[in-house]
Amino acid sequence: MSRLASTLRASAAAVLVALLAPASPAHASKCETGTIFNPVTKVRWNCIFPITIGGVRVGSFDKLDKGLDAQSASKPLCACRKGVTFWFGVKVSFWSPSRMVDVVTEPGCMMALGVDLLPTGGKLQGSQSSISDGTNTRKMFAQAHYYISPVWKMLDMFTDLPCIEDDGFDVAMITEVLPTWQSGTLGAIIQPEGILFGNPAAGLACMADSAAAAAGKVIDPLFWCMGSWGATYPVAGDIHFDDSVEAWAGLAARSTFMMGRLGALTISSSDGCSFKPQPIWTKSRYKLQIMEPVKGGKCVNIGRPGALWSSGKHAPGKDNAQFMLFEKVICCAGISTP
Repeated sequence: MSRLASTLRASAAAVLVALLAPASPAHASKCETGTIFNPVTKVRWNCIFPITIGGVRVGSFDKLDKGLDAQSASKPLCACRKGVTFWFGVKVSFWSPSRMVDVVTEPGCMMALGVDLLPTGGKLQGSQSSISDGTNTRKMFAQAHYYISPVWKMLDMFTDLPCIEDDGFDVAMITEVLPTWQSGTLGAIIQPEGILFGNPAAGLACMADSAAAAAGKVIDPLFWCMGSWGATYPVAGDIHFDDSVEAWAGLAARSTFMMGRLGALTISSSDGCSFKPQPIWTKSRYKLQIMEPVKGGKCVNIGRPGALWSSGKHAPGKDNAQFMLFEKVICCAGISTP
């Protein structure tokens, strides 16, 4: 009995020492100062196309994006009413750069600001690890920062359109302060529906979404899938990956999904008259452009396989990434009547 008590005391002492010992920081990319957001040079402006005005499409687009633009405004005319205000006009649709997402292995590294605002002393660091299950896959953990960045307003362009958001630049979310992002188990407590989609049957359904994403299409009803980037659940900073750039994009997309679950995501209505809440995202309304560490040449739909776009996007020694999120905007641009 004394031997058992001695063993228990020794085990308790070992656990206590492990808890009190300072955490050794994981290898992470340094927070650089040259990543400050410049909308003129960092945004890939060809991503705003195609623009549809009165049913007429303007501008070229990637052949793989044809399916993604199925929601473009097709009817030439529109009419809206908001309270006592009534207006009619021409239906317009385009891709608007209005949000940014950082995916960082260095906690507190606000890439859009070029500063480290949250020194954590080696805690909450990003990491990469191998999974010993015979699949030769790895797991990445990173933090995410979600910014409201209305580029059109920042450049003072198209401010007369009624469907251009009038918000100012703001930091809408940093995952370092969210315990649920650090642990998928904690996330399941406040998002219990994740249990329904974290099973093999739901995973098999994602195979269809992955195939569609490779063809430039998105299956909106499969909201728990991100094509080749993995699954939206658990809504946490862990993601399985083969391609680092693809994993960054997956975490950027997952943070966008999380904003919807937090009640902070809206999209323009199909009639172009208003914005409506989006608790469950409509994936076909979004596409991503990587800005850091290497500026991407085009935008990609949610879930597009990295083999089609991620080559040359991971600069050596740089493990922090920054994305511009383009949203499909449908607008009724018209004149109010008395």
